[in-house]
Amino acid sequence: MRKEDVIRSIILAIIIIFIAANINGINSFLSVHTDRTIDFGHSETVVPQAWNTTEELNLTNHSKTPHAITNEYVYIDHWDDWPEDHITSVSDAKFASMEDGGYEVIKRENSTISGVPVSKEYFTNPSRDNNVTWSHIGVNYVFPKEDTNYAIQVHYFTTHDYDNHTFIKEVDDRIEDDMANIHNTKYN
Repeated sequence: MRKEDVIRSIILAIIIIFIAANINGINSFLSVHTDRTIDFGHSETVVPQAWNTTEELNLTNHSKTPHAITNEYVYIDHWDDWPEDHITSVSDAKFASMEDGGYEVIKRENSTISGVPVSKEYFTNPSRDNNVTWSHIGVNYVFPKEDTNYAIQVHYFTTHDYDNHTFIKEVDDRIEDDMANIHNTKYN
């Protein structure tokens, strides 16, 4: 082989190794990735990867709104223009009206998630706690953002999940991401 052929072979080998080492980055750069969103009221949020809308899975009968998302274990419903920016008896009455079989508050707490004040309320629907269905607990989040008040409800999970701090942390993390992705389309 001539000296020029050896140099070309080395350069070609370096290029092939570079492409192989950076194939994921190159793929991400070349691919067009669009987030799936759901619209509710005058707002929208991103559907996370590995989650689906209840409409996509024909599971709208399991959600409380036609624009819920699910990982097929829990459902997350969204409302904008909620009547208040924290949970009081007004929110309790509204949430209770959505539950067939009862609504009992387990625990209420206020916290800050990503700098936003959030009222959180864990509840149970006693009629769901039976020998057939053990998932009867949910959690409501109410918070203000972009000139409107939002409510998010995660439902239903079991008492075991409720007592599992890791599970509750994962739910809070999912809602934190959701809150970051919610946008009021009428907000300037």
